[in-house]
Amino acid sequence: MRNNRKFSLESVENKTSPKRKTGILRMTISITAVAVGFSLFSLFVVYIYISSLIDELPEFERLEKYEPNLITKTYSADGVLIKEFFSENRSPVDLDSIPSHIIQALISTEDRDFLKHWGFNSRRTAIAAMMAIPRKLTGKNVHGASTITQQLARNLYNEIGFKKNLERKIKELLTSIQLERMYSKKEILEMYLMQCLFGEGTYGIQSSAKMMFGKKASDLKIEESALLIAQLKAPAHYNPFKHPERALERRNLVLFNMFGMCFISKDEYDSLKVLPLEISEEKETFEGIAPYYTEHIRQQLRDSKEKWNLDYLKDGLTVYTTLDSRIQAIADSMVKKHVPILNKETKQRFVKDKWKGLRKFVRANYDSTRWEFKMKDSLMLDSLVDAKLKPQVALIALDPKNGNILAMVGGTDFKEHKYNNALQAWRQPGSIFKPIVYLAALDNGYSPATTLINQPVVVVMPDGSRWQPGNYNIENMGGFISLREGLRHSLNLISVRLIMELISPKEVISYAQKLGVNTKYIIPVNSIALGSGALRPIDIITAYSTIANKGTYIKPFDILKVEDKNGNTVSQNFTEKSVAISEETAYLITNMMEDVIDNGTGSRLRWHYDFRHPVAGKTGTTNDFTDAWFCGFTPKIAIVVWVGLKDPAYKLGEGATGSNTALPIWGDFITEVYKKLKWQAESFEAPEGIVEIETCKESMKPAGPYCPKTYKEKYNKKYLPTTKCDIHTARNINLKNKDGRY
Repeated sequence: MRNNRKFSLESVENKTSPKRKTGILRMTISITAVAVGFSLFSLFVVYIYISSLIDELPEFERLEKYEPNLITKTYSADGVLIKEFFSENRSPVDLDSIPSHIIQALISTEDRDFLKHWGFNSRRTAIAAMMAIPRKLTGKNVHGASTITQQLARNLYNEIGFKKNLERKIKELLTSIQLERMYSKKEILEMYLMQCLFGEGTYGIQSSAKMMFGKKASDLKIEESALLIAQLKAPAHYNPFKHPERALERRNLVLFNMFGMCFISKDEYDSLKVLPLEISEEKETFEGIAPYYTEHIRQQLRDSKEKWNLDYLKDGLTVYTTLDSRIQAIADSMVKKHVPILNKETKQRFVKDKWKGLRKFVRANYDSTRWEFKMKDSLMLDSLVDAKLKPQVALIALDPKNGNILAMVGGTDFKEHKYNNALQAWRQPGSIFKPIVYLAALDNGYSPATTLINQPVVVVMPDGSRWQPGNYNIENMGGFISLREGLRHSLNLISVRLIMELISPKEVISYAQKLGVNTKYIIPVNSIALGSGALRPIDIITAYSTIANKGTYIKPFDILKVEDKNGNTVSQNFTEKSVAISEETAYLITNMMEDVIDNGTGSRLRWHYDFRHPVAGKTGTTNDFTDAWFCGFTPKIAIVVWVGLKDPAYKLGEGATGSNTALPIWGDFITEVYKKLKWQAESFEAPEGIVEIETCKESMKPAGPYCPKTYKEKYNKKYLPTTKCDIHTARNINLKNKDGRY
């Protein structure tokens, strides 16, 4: 039978709908499940990825404790900054002490929403993220969106790195969120302005202002602040010293940004943008003063790193030293004044006899068959003289009462010669060692009036060789001479006989050690009387300073105190001292050395420099004029000056004595010190154990009523002479009256 029911779309849909709905539902569920699964998997992958990045982020404790690398500052005793040590040239900054336009320039250029966001700018970050995917696919770097906090994060922590990629951006973002949670906006700005590189090796606004404009950050003008902030984008690219046009353009952009945020008016912007770059003509860098001194300080700070658990290059220490910047300035100027004179005199001595001095050098470095020809080559001679005959100078000034090193010069040019002759050069002391020999005798019962015969002597050395010393002036020989006169004229024969007859070489070395001399290169032989062996300028000034300090040894030092960045004392000097010789012995040898200045080999100090204050000293000249010395002291200051060539194989030349080579520097120096510091004259005080006795000039014994010529000699009460003059007695006077002789 035929079906009369009408076909319609609705009916078809009605009949087929249950099956189609079931299929769509199943498909929807499947797609949703896949999507959810993929999303969960993606989230899991992202979680794992971010977790791996989090493991690479700085630890919470490090985020909580901000410790930037700071400058260690070294100060003189009179409060002058003499040196800075750092791995990064950075000084602390207090936001309250700097002009507001620095912050305005920074925010308007680097992060306009800084005060609103909590570590990152969500809008800029989203845009950067969308741009990151195609850039990542094309192999290009990821740029943009870094806030001030994010920039600080990557500057603070090496874990974040500086590679321009997605990983770094995520690390920055996560770290910046943590920083914002821990620190206030003000603290973040302070850290930023102290941490970031502003160019030319300077970190932080404070050091950069000093470097670029020679001023503190608190004194910066608006256009100067804008120029410094302009450096942050690319310090090398916008370096005003190398690329002034780029720097000017970038500075004006910073000014425009400030105008755009209404920090400055249109008129201010128009007037400021036309101003030139008024930077320092030369980069303001602090080289410091007293380079040999501060290098010694640096070495001590370096060696104390583990002991203090502090790094002088990073931890912002404050070092207080004993240096007097005024005295150091005088020392530097006097050495600078005399170096050309020394160079000229040394060359003149060489030209006078060109076959001496450089013969050994030429033989060792040139064809021996032609060396005579080479020596006649004037151009070659000049080059050899310049290379080998440049005198070096060492000068140390001490306060004998406390051991403070007041000034130090270790050479003629620190940039050319880093070797510190004052502390490192082991040189033959020559006659400058004689006072130690004499005081050993004085401390063992002899007096300045003790006599020895001034006649030639032959000494058999330990190796069997024969040594026959002589006086510098061979005409200065004769009969019996007192120890006072022997030291006054630096008579070698008296010094040698003193060692042979009154005191042993071992005893002399023992006294030298008590006085603070490092005697490892001094052998106990008779030639010690003339200063054989080797010691350093610091050794001889320590010994002389001990004498000046009435016989009490104080170890010289240069660091008074070290403080950490919080002002806590890390290290403090405690004086190391001991009694070396009696006050009486110290006074007697001092008095004899005063005689050296007033009437002996150091008299140039009186007649040429007109230095009239009480002073004791001694000249020193070594074998073949290799080294020239002068060391002396007043109650206020002890000073040693050494002059010699870098290589002791070469000589200063015949006639280069301590009196005419080292003493001129010493004389100019002490004269200027007393003048500039307005020091008054101060005498050496005689202790109670010293007595003054009228002494016969002929017998060198206490004078009787018939002695024709007498003088007042100083004696130690403990060792007073037991007999009087036995030449000018009543009996001898009567005999002379009869036959004209004693």
